[in-house]
Amino acid sequence: MATKWIKLLLLMAVFLYAVASDDEVEEKRGRKTLTDVIKELAQLKQRLHRIESRRMILLKGRDGRDGKDGRDGRDGKGGPPGPKGPQGPQGPSGQNGPRGPPGRSRGGVEYIRWGKTSCPYGADLVYKGRIGGEHYTHLGGGANYVCVPEVPDYLNYKPGRQNTAFIFGAEYEVSQFNPLSKGHLHDHDAPCVSCYVKTRSSKLMIPATYKCPSGWTREYYGYLMTEHHGHKNNRAYICVDKDAEAVSGSKPSHNGALLYPVSGHCGSLPCRPYRQDLELTCVVCTK
Repeated sequence: MATKWIKLLLLMAVFLYAVASDDEVEEKRGRKTLTDVIKELAQLKQRLHRIESRRMILLKGRDGRDGKDGRDGRDGKGGPPGPKGPQGPQGPSGQNGPRGPPGRSRGGVEYIRWGKTSCPYGADLVYKGRIGGEHYTHLGGGANYVCVPEVPDYLNYKPGRQNTAFIFGAEYEVSQFNPLSKGHLHDHDAPCVSCYVKTRSSKLMIPATYKCPSGWTREYYGYLMTEHHGHKNNRAYICVDKDAEAVSGSKPSHNGALLYPVSGHCGSLPCRPYRQDLELTCVVCTK
């Protein structure tokens, strides 16, 4: 309200100054000039301001004492999950853990068990057959023994003898000494069987021993056999099971491919540890 009064007095002063002429102001001494009026108005403004301040102080009460803090409120419910933050930097690589046990091989391995009609425990039987090879008197033909199946399957063929090689059945030739555990095998036909081991993937036949190296599994062991040294047809060495069997019902001597035990011969083969004319063993191992 004081501000309104001040503004009103200023307007009245300006109006009075405007209507008074300069000559009248100079002639009439003792009358107030515009500067004097402005000074008085400023003093009046200050007085009004002090009066207004005292009035506000009288109207305003004293500040009360601060009250005690209220009790803590209950925890509010959790808000919804916030947005996923950016992916942090990759941490350092950890140390290598201990080496795990070796896994099983998926490949498997197949071998021929010479002289038998069944496979050892842990091996699957693939097929049964007979040991075959070229005639012991022939100069040509195959130089290895094969396990032919008991029942063959033919495709194209021509009856009658053609210009071909041959496969004969193999017979045991153990008339002078039979190292195999079963007797009465001389001149009998020799069987064979194909065996498959799922859990291993390598095989080897080691002559002159019946033991496998460390870490290998022995499938079977027996005696090393091949063609007679005096015959014209060379033959591969095979490991015939020590418990070799004869093909059921076979007896007559047809003299096709023949199987003789193998003995060591001293000379370039050192004796000892080898010994002259002793029949050599063999073993088939898998891993």
